[in-house]
Amino acid sequence: MNTNVTSVIRIAAIIATLTVAAAGVSAKSAASADRAAQMLAQRGAVSIKAAGPYVEIGTFRITAETKLGRPSVTLPDGTWLYRNFEIKDSDAHGTLVVRFTEGRVSNLSLVTRAVETAMLAPKTSPEGTLIASRR
Repeated sequence: MNTNVTSVIRIAAIIATLTVAAAGVSAKSAASADRAAQMLAQRGAVSIKAAGPYVEIGTFRITAETKLGRPSVTLPDGTWLYRNFEIKDSDAHGTLVVRFTEGRVSNLSLVTRAVETAMLAPKTSPEGTLIASRR
């Protein structure tokens, strides 16, 4: 009888170990599946390769506007912001940032609302606005 009890305990321990291991693998797979959302939450921004099927690094500005529509906001440096974008197959959502160099898309990223707010904040020095003039 002692052997039967020991066998049952061993089998129960093995089953418990396998169950915990399987749950850990499942949680790890789910977490790695949405890495974009994790990166966005941790960093506030995540680089992306394309915005829709037609806009990627190197796309002309006119093509970007044709495919994405007018931006929600245009920053003084020419950066376009598009609100309410998301990454396909991810919970990551926020504002699409499109930067240009020489009339072509040079950077695409998705940022959080907090980062967008910081981008929209006026840039002034602590003493106020400084104005340069010639002597």
